[in-house]
Amino acid sequence: MANWFGKKRLGLALGGGAARGLAHIGVLQAFEEAGIPIDVLTGTSMGAIIAGMYAARPQADLLRKQFESYLESDLFRKSRLDFAIDREQVEGDGLFYRYSQFARKKIFLTLSMTKLAFVSQETADKSFAFLLPDIDIEQMTLPFAVSALDLHSCREVVLNRGSLRLAVAATSALPGVLPPVEWNGHLLVDGGWINAVPITPARQLGADLVIAIDVGCELGESDATSGLGIVFRADVAARNALSKLQLTQADLVIRPDVGDNHWADFSRAEVLIAEGYQAAKEKVPKIRSLLRGHTFRLSR
Repeated sequence: MANWFGKKRLGLALGGGAARGLAHIGVLQAFEEAGIPIDVLTGTSMGAIIAGMYAARPQADLLRKQFESYLESDLFRKSRLDFAIDREQVEGDGLFYRYSQFARKKIFLTLSMTKLAFVSQETADKSFAFLLPDIDIEQMTLPFAVSALDLHSCREVVLNRGSLRLAVAATSALPGVLPPVEWNGHLLVDGGWINAVPITPARQLGADLVIAIDVGCELGESDATSGLGIVFRADVAARNALSKLQLTQADLVIRPDVGDNHWADFSRAEVLIAEGYQAAKEKVPKIRSLLRGHTFRLSR
């Protein structure tokens, strides 16, 4: 082990949150604008998609244009994620409108519970191919890892080698919505159920300082009017408590103001990106102070 003087290695851990994860794009833009270099990237779910795109090609403007092109594509429309949105709380009125939205929600829940996933394997594969290059993680510009949940062992699996697309598909496999991924004997789904913001994996990749970007949902009001509502509420409570505990491991947490955005509502992309940019920009002085805190580190 050799001792030497140099800058701290900065790691960013991008959390899951589906549509809310678009705020990560704004965070990356703010870091670039401030001239703060990122040395390590980890992600869960949508955070892994954004982190993977950036780690392969570290240019925030190009990343934003590519993702916006995806959101405008027929491929994204084929995912039909808008079926999951409870639009009665967003827009519209009248008995027929309310009935139609109830029917949409029921269709989404029924398909999610009776099929392996709401989004087909073909559409999922094409979506990841649209966003991510067909390379191995070892070939990426920046060190990169994702967190996923293994349904067999019920433990976290950190993927930092092998196919980029397959790794991101695994951590993004939202149960009931996207199909699970088989990987070396594991059956992997969305890492948000085990590690919503992968801080420890960033340290394992060599980051001395880890900044967590938390785009988790607000708890909102309790829905105890049905058995399903109670199950969903209990799940939210458990994952929220776990996430709070894990976030204490970060040197700094950035929380863009996106908590009220429905996970499947991608219509406010510009607003979400702007919220991420603003939240990161406000933390720039603190980040620079943390980076100046120590100049000595150990490296193999």
